[in-house]
This record gives sequence, structure tokens and C-alpha cells, in this order.
Amino acid sequence: MRALMFTALFACTALAEDGPPPATALEDIYILRSIREPSEPVAGWCAPSKTGFEPFAADAERVFSFWSVRSRPNDGMVVDAKGSRVASLHACFGPTPDRARQNFYAEVQLGSISFRGNGECTALAINTPETGLFPVRCQLILSGLPAPYVGGLLTTNTMTSKAPYGGDTDPLGYTQASIATIRLWKAR
Repeated sequence: MRALMFTALFACTALAEDGPPPATALEDIYILRSIREPSEPVAGWCAPSKTGFEPFAADAERVFSFWSVRSRPNDGMVVDAKGSRVASLHACFGPTPDRARQNFYAEVQLGSISFRGNGECTALAINTPETGLFPVRCQLILSGLPAPYVGGLLTTNTMTSKAPYGGDTDPLGYTQASIATIRLWKAR
């Protein structure tokens, strides 16, 4: 009897971990990995009337794919940082008076959900953890979400390097570009 109860409890726990969030949850949370993809600029895409800022003169427009990640349930360590492609992000970057900070505008397609965000990125260090690597932190306040969402936040923990595209850094060994968290908030 005790073994049967344990098996039933374990099965319910496994279903809860793999199933959808509870209906009472007021937010949906995604943990994804971004990879910068080569792309041709779209004329006028980074227009200040759209982004709210002047874009960089070169390399302002960028496209990223987002990939699902898999982590160990016992400690959260990421064991697969490139599962399935689940989203895309089309971005524009521009300067600010602070050289370490950049303006950041993006439009995101996450499954059937489209939204946009405005925010900034900040370079945290140069040549860290080794020469040629630059850790960066970015955040976007999200808007333009469909019902039942009322807003959201996208944050990144980013590693940039001399490699402009793809998931491999130069020097090798680090995950490029970002591990992102997207939080989508619902109306109560």
C-alpha cells in the first residue's frame, strides 16, 4: 500500500512538472537561449519614430533566434542550451551618453504571441572572463501583448565575443549570446 501511494504521488508530481502552469498563475515565465543570426538589414526598420532613439550608424539592426533550454531538476544547471527553436527577436540598438549603455528596441515572436519591448543593455566588463569576451546585461519592458497579458519583462545575461554570429564564442567555450528570461503578466 505504501509503495502504491508513493508511486501515485510521484506520478502526480511528474505530471505537474511537465504540464501547463496552474490556471490561477498570473504570469507565464520562459527561460530561453538566444543566438544571433546573420541577416540583411531592412530599410527603415530602426527608424527613430519606431524605436524612440537614433540607431547606431553601423550594425544597429540584429536578428536572434531563441531556443528552449533543459536544466537538471535537482540544481537548475543547464545541460542543454539549444533544444528547439521556439522564438525570434528582431532588434535595434543605439548609443546613449554613457558608452557602456545602449538603447535596445525589439519585436518578439514567441509561438503565436507577438510583442515588442523598449529598454537598454549595459556592458558589465571588458575582457572578462578572458580576453575577447564581454558580459552584458539587457532588459526590455514589454508591451503590445495580446489578451490576457497586460505587460511583461525580458532580461538577459549575455556573453558577446569577436564571433558576430552563432552560438560559439571566440575564444571558444562559452554560451553566446544570451540566456534570457521572459515574464508575461496576465490581468487578474
